[in-house]
Amino acid sequence: MLRDAVLLVLMLLLSCHPAWAKGKNCPAQVNINQAGVEQLRCLKGVGKKRAAAIVVFREAHGPFPGPAALGAVLSPKIVARLRPQIITQSAD
Repeated sequence: MLRDAVLLVLMLLLSCHPAWAKGKNCPAQVNINQAGVEQLRCLKGVGKKRAAAIVVFREAHGPFPGPAALGAVLSPKIVARLRPQIITQSAD
């Protein structure tokens, strides 16, 4: 019975984040100027629609100059929460 409860809790925790549930290897930071829809979905709170909106905006307006510019697509609250996970340039 305890084993069943533990398994249920683990399943619920894994289902909370789509990337974990799908077994993806998500990076610690996502380059919003290079990432495709699937990698953008690694950002908590970014699903298919928001990820697609980021890509469409980027293709129409060019690269994001910094994480704050993502506010053109997402709410400021979401951008503030995601800021540590977002990069706009390569780590060269």
